[in-house]
Amino acid sequence: DFGIKYFNKDDAQHLLSSLQNHYTVTTDWHGRNFCGLTINWNYDKQYVDISMPKYINHLLTKLNYTPQKHPQYSPHHYDPIIYGKKSIQQMATAQHQHDPLPKEKIKYVQSVVGSLLYYARAIESTILPALNDISKSQANPSEVTLQQCQRVLDYVNTYKKVRVRYYASDMILNVETDAAYLVLPKARSRLAGYFHMGYHRNHPKYSKSLNGAVLVECKTIAHVVSSAAEAETAGLFHNAQMSIPIRHILIALGHPQPPTPIKTDNSTAVGFTYDNINQKRSKSWDMRYYWLRDRQTQRQFDIHWDKGELNNADYYTKHHSEKHHKEMRHLYVIDEIQNVINNLNPSIQATNQPTVVPSGARVCWNRSQTPEDRTRDRTRDLCTRAYTNEQPVTVGWRNRQSTTY
Repeated sequence: DFGIKYFNKDDAQHLLSSLQNHYTVTTDWHGRNFCGLTINWNYDKQYVDISMPKYINHLLTKLNYTPQKHPQYSPHHYDPIIYGKKSIQQMATAQHQHDPLPKEKIKYVQSVVGSLLYYARAIESTILPALNDISKSQANPSEVTLQQCQRVLDYVNTYKKVRVRYYASDMILNVETDAAYLVLPKARSRLAGYFHMGYHRNHPKYSKSLNGAVLVECKTIAHVVSSAAEAETAGLFHNAQMSIPIRHILIALGHPQPPTPIKTDNSTAVGFTYDNINQKRSKSWDMRYYWLRDRQTQRQFDIHWDKGELNNADYYTKHHSEKHHKEMRHLYVIDEIQNVINNLNPSIQATNQPTVVPSGARVCWNRSQTPEDRTRDRTRDLCTRAYTNEQPVTVGWRNRQSTTY
């Protein structure tokens, strides 16, 4: 597939007739399909949605997937961090020896990873950390790997209708980089980068806008790093390198690029780049350090620090709780379940009158039942079950009669 920008339709027809003399050609004058992606243009509100609406259903059918009874809101297992107890030490993840899977199940694992990786790179970036974990053992998978695959499939089955939204902007490449220290087996660390189109750093909309990602990096740092600062520097180096070809493409398309803003939440990495800190470094760290400093001097990048809570690449570096996924997911992708929750009318929430949501599910709110956040959590669960299972669901509250819809 390829797209053509034209100013006169006769010119496009001339090119089309020339191609039809030698090839079988199909056309889409509305530009709604491209390389398997469905494109929904909204010129009035200045945004475009990209989706793959049938991909997950076809994939789950191909893999003979059996839906679970309850929705899955997290694509990976989460081990909560224990704070404030001096007698409890944070231990490394135990490496258990498991029997390898038979050949047919090995092919199944590899099929799951390959199929979902394509979908994750195009649309559903929130499953990238889970796929990064599975990929480390897919050459010699075990029952644990199979369980990880099942959880990811449960997750994408919960969120089937997903799209990424891109808003009109000044087409300035913005990069946010982060790294998580020692979060992987064998003392490895993970880096992440969030690349999106936005505004210049001096623009008033710079800090307020988060566009859909044109690229999300979620990779394992190959070597063992000796500190969190070295991991952050490795992530900064990798994402800066990845931004160079994107800069060249944008310039070729007629979008001049200022020094690319790169946001990091590690002040030490920024200090190295601006020659504010000096200390002994390994050779690999030394190379990254001087490469970043040289590019910063050449005004190719504008590396700056910001608070970790404002770094959108943090989501992809580590495993988070189910609650965190529910709270943060809407920043990166849009799904129908979230739309239903966001569009709930507060006046309806405070009454006993039912409101109708898609797939025939209904929810009834009462002023004396629960706070708003608990109501939304239960509504999310109800909507999810209606979408994933398409079966009647039962909603009940403590000391109140359950009702089936």
